[in-house]
Amino acid sequence: MSLAPHSADPPRDLPISDVDITHPSRAPELTGRQQAVPSRVSADGRCRGQHHWGWKARIDWVRAFIDQARSDSLIRNSVFIMATTVVSAAFGYVFWLLAARLYSPAIVGLTAAVTSATTIVLLLSSLGVGGMLIQSLPRQPKGTEWSATFWAGMATVTLFAVALCGTGVAVLPLISPELMALRGMGYAAVFAVGTVAWTVGATLDYVYLAERRASDAFSRNSAAAAVKVLMLGLLALAFGPDALRLLGAWGVAAVFGLGLGVALLVRHIGVARPPRFSVLVRTARGFRSRVTGHQLIGMGAALLPYLLPLLVTARLSARDNAYFYTTWMLAGLFLVIAPAFSQSLFAEGMHRPEEVGALARSQFKIIGAILVPGLVTILVLGGTLLSAFGHAYADHAVGLLRLAALASIPDAVTNVYVAVLRVEGRLTAAASLTLGTGIGTLVISWFLLPLIGISAVGCAFLAMQLCGCVYVVIDWRRQRSRTQAQIPRHHQEIR
Repeated sequence: MSLAPHSADPPRDLPISDVDITHPSRAPELTGRQQAVPSRVSADGRCRGQHHWGWKARIDWVRAFIDQARSDSLIRNSVFIMATTVVSAAFGYVFWLLAARLYSPAIVGLTAAVTSATTIVLLLSSLGVGGMLIQSLPRQPKGTEWSATFWAGMATVTLFAVALCGTGVAVLPLISPELMALRGMGYAAVFAVGTVAWTVGATLDYVYLAERRASDAFSRNSAAAAVKVLMLGLLALAFGPDALRLLGAWGVAAVFGLGLGVALLVRHIGVARPPRFSVLVRTARGFRSRVTGHQLIGMGAALLPYLLPLLVTARLSARDNAYFYTTWMLAGLFLVIAPAFSQSLFAEGMHRPEEVGALARSQFKIIGAILVPGLVTILVLGGTLLSAFGHAYADHAVGLLRLAALASIPDAVTNVYVAVLRVEGRLTAAASLTLGTGIGTLVISWFLLPLIGISAVGCAFLAMQLCGCVYVVIDWRRQRSRTQAQIPRHHQEIR
């Protein structure tokens, strides 16, 4: 695997993802003009050329990018993954906004706590199996082997989700008297059914991604999020606002999303009937190590947004956590870009493992083209954006926002390289990178928070992402040296 720069003028037979996404300043190359550009032009000619290459060039570049996204599964899936995150977050905001208007704060707080438990169950149950499915399914022909892997993965996720739900129903009321509602039969049933449905549905999203159909994941999640908002209003108006109705809207949306996901799977991908139980057990035993590796990789990144607010509250105060949480969610608008492209690169790389180096270079260029304008905006207008939440937010958190924006660049490097490592099957190295940066961020934040406030999290995140980049460079050079050392040995064997 090589990440070295390649020619800006690739051969005609290269896949489209290996071709440069031309910057707007070079967009005239996309218009099909073949005539040579004179080496010397007059000043008036340069002015006319710059004016001609202004807005028209940028429009041509956007059109070229859209055309490429339509034909290139790597870019297309990346865009759909980002869109899924944005649309789900938007509907989630509307859901909780309406809940705050229709229900009492106590009911909203109880439901938020219960759905947070669902998120933990989902992460613990599906991250490892989801990564295994992306790694395994593209290499298997449709038929018995593909179906055995699919059904074994779904059975594993369902089993873990059911077990964790039972544990949650038993343990959560012991943690807080406010969660005693889970001891009620109706509330516990809605929680269990909704949690299992959300978890299995999320695992279907990994199957879509493995088959390069992230558009189906977008459709499923968007429809489920819309139904969640719709059911919130209908149940409150029809039966009155109580805790079971609010959680019921969430549960109905989960079941609907799962049903739609199954329909999309059957229609676009197709799946055979489940094999015998013995086959499922044997298949599940075969992918245990891969599930463990991908689980560690996913947990290293997924748990950080949930642990950091707890850390800030423990080391500072709930008031400081309000400034931190709002700012970190705003920073998440561009921190979500690199993970989306990383997931898409992982899936595409499993279909084209011999081209993973070229695919990674293509992803770097596209991520950079998206991140740089956002980074400049945050650096210049960060205080103005935060002042929309109140002047206190701008005063306390603008430093954190700018640090998080700067960290998005090295974060993109580590995310793309983790995808490359997963394609190459080097799960231990990928897990070491994600867990190392995550744990390092938590440790540094713990010590710096009392000293410099919430900006400590931004400093820690940026520092660990830069350390991750150092690891990437060292590991890449070591792998390249090994590859070069194997070439003379290979020639000697041929002789």
